[in-house]
Amino acid sequence: MTSIDFGTLITTIFVIVDDWYDKQVKNTTPLKPGVKASMSDSEIMTLALVMDYLPFPGETQFLGFIRGN
Repeated sequence: MTSIDFGTLITTIFVIVDDWYDKQVKNTTPLKPGVKASMSDSEIMTLALVMDYLPFPGETQFLGFIRGN
């Protein structure tokens, strides 16, 4: 088995999550009041999924890694 780089992994997960979100969730959620978010729901779900499967000791370290890369 070969491994893939982090960028390819996160992009693949995002595409799967975004396609699912567009088909299953997007039209069923009400409009959200307030300031427009800087990240989409799909992007946030992708980061949450990736954080669960990568061996970071905590959320702070993971977010630092994401910001840096």
